[in-house]
Amino acid sequence: MAFQGKLLARAAEICGGWTALCIRLGVEGHNMMLWVDAKARLPQDVFLKATDIVLEDDIARAAQDRRAAPRAVHEVPTASASPAAL
Repeated sequence: MAFQGKLLARAAEICGGWTALCIRLGVEGHNMMLWVDAKARLPQDVFLKATDIVLEDDIARAAQDRRAAPRAVHEVPTASASPAAL
């Protein structure tokens, strides 16, 4: 699947399906399938809207990722520390 097809598939997944994506982008289903199958070039305005959908979802997921918080600081052992202290 070409890049534009992958982008649209991810946007459809986020929106809850192809019909929901078509409504959100304001496009016809026939055109969507042509773009997904790379039989027609995705118009720039539709590309930008689909990209926004994917990026907004990625940003929201990253904000919820608990790994984004600072990690606990651990003391770095020194050469004089005994192995039992580690």
